[in-house]
Amino acid sequence: MERPLLRSWLAQVLLITAVYFITGKAGLLLALPPGHASLIWAPLGLSIAALLLFGINRWPGVAAGAFLINIRNLDSFYAILIPSGVALGSTLGIVTAAWLIRRWLQFPKRFYTEREVLLFLLVAGPLSSLITATLGAGTLYFAGAVGPKGLFQNWLHWFVGDATGGLIFAPVALMFSIQSRKYWLKSVTKVLLPVCVSFGLILSVLHYLNKTEQSKWLAEFSKKSEFTYNVLEKDLNSNLDMLSSLQSFYESSSEVTVAEFKKFAGTLHARHPEVQALAWIPVRPEKPGLFEIEFIEPLNKNEPIKNLKFSDYPEHEELFRRSLKSQRITSSLPLQINEIGSSSFLFFALGHPGGILLEVLRLDDVLKDLTAVLNDPSYVVTIRDVTTTPAILVLQSKSFPEQVNPFLEDFRWTKPIEVGDRIWEVTLEQDPSQSLAAMSNSNLFLMASLTFVFLLCALLLTIANRIMSVEEIVDEKTQHLIDLNLQLKKASETKSEFLANMSHEIRTPLNVIIGMSDLLEESPLNEDQAHYVEISKKAGQNLLNIVNDILDISKIESGLLILEKTQVHLHELVRDVYDMFALKAREKNLQLSLILSPDTNHIYLGDPTRIRQILANLIGNSLKFTMQGSIEVRVSRNNLPHLHGNLLFQVKDTGIGIPEEKIPSLFQPFTQADSTITRKFGGTGLGLSISKRLVHLMSGEITVESKPHQGSVFSFTLDLPCLQDQETLQTLEKEPTAPTPTDSHEKMGRALSILVVDDTEDNRTLIKAYLKGSLHHIDEAVNGQQALELARENNYDLILMDMQMPVMDGFTATQKIRQWEKEHRKTPATIWALTAYALKNEIDRSLEVGCNLHLVKPLRKTDLLRNIEELRAKMPP
Repeated sequence: MERPLLRSWLAQVLLITAVYFITGKAGLLLALPPGHASLIWAPLGLSIAALLLFGINRWPGVAAGAFLINIRNLDSFYAILIPSGVALGSTLGIVTAAWLIRRWLQFPKRFYTEREVLLFLLVAGPLSSLITATLGAGTLYFAGAVGPKGLFQNWLHWFVGDATGGLIFAPVALMFSIQSRKYWLKSVTKVLLPVCVSFGLILSVLHYLNKTEQSKWLAEFSKKSEFTYNVLEKDLNSNLDMLSSLQSFYESSSEVTVAEFKKFAGTLHARHPEVQALAWIPVRPEKPGLFEIEFIEPLNKNEPIKNLKFSDYPEHEELFRRSLKSQRITSSLPLQINEIGSSSFLFFALGHPGGILLEVLRLDDVLKDLTAVLNDPSYVVTIRDVTTTPAILVLQSKSFPEQVNPFLEDFRWTKPIEVGDRIWEVTLEQDPSQSLAAMSNSNLFLMASLTFVFLLCALLLTIANRIMSVEEIVDEKTQHLIDLNLQLKKASETKSEFLANMSHEIRTPLNVIIGMSDLLEESPLNEDQAHYVEISKKAGQNLLNIVNDILDISKIESGLLILEKTQVHLHELVRDVYDMFALKAREKNLQLSLILSPDTNHIYLGDPTRIRQILANLIGNSLKFTMQGSIEVRVSRNNLPHLHGNLLFQVKDTGIGIPEEKIPSLFQPFTQADSTITRKFGGTGLGLSISKRLVHLMSGEITVESKPHQGSVFSFTLDLPCLQDQETLQTLEKEPTAPTPTDSHEKMGRALSILVVDDTEDNRTLIKAYLKGSLHHIDEAVNGQQALELARENNYDLILMDMQMPVMDGFTATQKIRQWEKEHRKTPATIWALTAYALKNEIDRSLEVGCNLHLVKPLRKTDLLRNIEELRAKMPP
C-alpha cells in the first residue's frame, strides 16, 4: 500500500472505497434476518486501519463505499435517504474511532499494556459500532424499512456485526501494514487464528440457533395455518349444507307456506349468524326471466334484499340461471348491495324444479371468525377466486406491504378450497410490518459472543508480545525433546533389530534340533531313547515358545503386529484350545470344564490365532499354578458395564492365587507375582503382558480377581462383529454337494523338482530328511548366486529359499529369478521363503520380491509335507 502510485490522496480514497465495497458485499452473505445487518462487518475494522495508516482526511473513501453498497435505485427520495443515512453513520463512527486512537494511543506505537489494548479494542469495536448501528438502524426506521417492533433487533444485529468486524479486522490489518509491522507482525498467529476459529464456532452456533428457532416458528406457522384453513372449510361446508337442508325440506313438502319456511329457515339461521339471509325465488313459467324473492328470513333485516330488482344486477341473474341449469350449488363473486351498506356479500344459489334456494353470506363476518381463530395481528389471510384468470380477490384481512422481507419467504401457506362451483385459493402469510417474536436465545448469544470476542482479543493482544521470550525457551526445550525422541526411536529400532537378529540366530539351530527330534521320534527307539527324545522335543518347544513370546512383545511395542480379519468359529476355537489342555489336566488330576453360552454360538470377524493365543496363555497359567481342584473356562455375552466389548471370556481356577499388592504389576513384561515362581514353575513372565496387549488391540479389556491360596479368575472381553449364526452355517454345510470328479492320477499328483537353498548344511540335510522316501527330485544350493544359476539351467517346480545367505541373499536371488523368468517368458517357479525371520516387515518384504509363501523356521515336517501336497494338487499332471 506504500508504493508511489498509492501515495496520492485520490488513489488512497479510491482504494478505501473499493476495499469497503468488496468486503461489504462478502459480509452481506452473512446477513442475519431481516437482512439489513451482517454478523461480521469487516469494512468497519479495515476502514479504521486505513484511516490510521493513510490519514483521517481519507474519510470520503469510507462514505463512498458505504453509499455504493447500500444503494438500490434512485427513483425516489427514500431510495437516496437510506444509503445516505447509512453512509453518514458509518463514516462518523469510523472517523471518530480513528481520531480517538491517534489522540489517546499515539498510533503507530505498539499497544503493550492491558489498558492500551482494552482502550484500542473498545474504541475500534463497541464505541464506533454504537455510532454506526444507531444512525444506520435509525435511518431504516425513519425510512419505513423497519417497523417499531423490529428496530431493536436490527440495531442489535448491526451493533454486533460492526463491533465484531472492528475487533477482528482492525488489529489484523495493522499487523500486516508496513508502518506497524515491526510491532504487530509477530502477533498474527497468536491473535488471528484463535479469533477466527472462535468466530467460526460462534457463527456455527448462531446459525444453529437461528435455524432451530426458525424451524420452530415455521412448524407453528404451518400448524396454525392448517387449523385456520380447516375452520374455514368447515364453516363454508356448513353454510352450503344449509342450502342442501333447505332443498330436502322443499322436496319433502308439496307446498311450503310462509310460516313453514320461516320456522325451518329460522332454525338454520340460529346456528349460523354469519348468514345474512335464506330466501326462496320461485320460477314462474309465464315469466321465465323474472327473478323475485317470495320468502326470505329473517325478514326484519332483509327487506332491502327482498325488494331488490335483480334485473339491475346482471351478475345475480347469471348466477340464478347457472343454478337452474346445473341443479347444484353455484357461488357468486363478492357482491356489494348498496341498499344494505358497504359490506361484501356472497350469494349461494341452488337450483330446484320449482325455483331457486338462495343463501346470502356476509364476508366480513367470515373474516372476523378467521381473525379470531388466528388471534395474531402478524398474520395476513388472503382469499382469491382462481376459477377464472386473472384471480379475483375475495377477502383479505389487511393490506400487504409491497417490500419483501427475505426472512419471511418461507412463511407462506397456500391451499385451494372448493366453494360451490368455484375454486378459492386460501393464503396465509406473515405480515412483514409486524416482526416475529423476539429471538431471545439468539440475541443473548450475540451479546455473549461479542463480549467473548472482545475479551479474547484483549487477552491475546496483551500476552502476544510477552510470550515471545517464553517461545524461545519452548523452542529450545522442544528441540531437546525432538533430539531425545529421535534417540529413543533409534534405540527402539536397535532393540527391534537386535530381537529380530537374535530370533533368527536362535530359530536357525532350533529348526535343526526340533526337526531332528521329529525324525528321531519316527525311527525305532527303545523306551529310554524315546524318553530322551521326548525331553529334547519339549525343551526345544519351550525354547521356541520363549522366542515367540519375545518376538510378539517386540512386534506389539514396535507397532508391527497387525491383526488378521477373518471368520472366527468361536465355539470351535474354544473347544480346540480346551482339547489342547484336557490331557495335561487329567495327568495332574484336575477337573477342566468348559461352559459355552448358546447365545455366543456365532461366527465373528477377528483374528483366531491371537484369540487362541490369549486363551492358551490363561489356561496354561491356570494349569501351571493349580495343584488340586478344578479349572473352569466360560464364554458368554458381556453384560458387565465396566468392561468394553461384546464377548466375555473367563478362566477360573483353584490355584495358589495372587497377593493383592502384586496384581498391578502382573501384566508387566518379564514380571511375575513372586521371584520364586520362575525357579519353581518356569516361564518368562511375558504371557500375561502379551495377552493384555492383544486384548487391547481387539478393543477389549482384561482383569483379574484373586486371593492367595483360594484361586484366581482371569476375565477378558473382546469386541468382535458378529457375521453369522453358527447353527445356520452348520445346516448349510450339511446339505449335499455334487462330487467333483477326479481321476486317480490327478489325486496322486506327480513328483516335483525341488531346489533347497540354504547356507547351513544342517538345514539342507533336515529338509532332505523330511522328504526322504518321496519321489521328489532334490537339488541343493548354498547361496543365492548358485540358486540363480541352477534356476536358469533347470525348470524347478519349487524353490525353498533361505533369505539370509552370503554372496547373494534370498531377496536378491528371488528378484533376479523373477526378472529372468519374465525376460525369457518362462513359467514362474513356486518360491517359498524358508527363514528364521518372523517379523511382519520381513514377511512383507519376501512377498514383495516375488515369493509365493513365507515359512518360518523351525519348520515341522508335517507342515512342510502338507504345503507340498497342496502345491502338487494344484499342478497339472
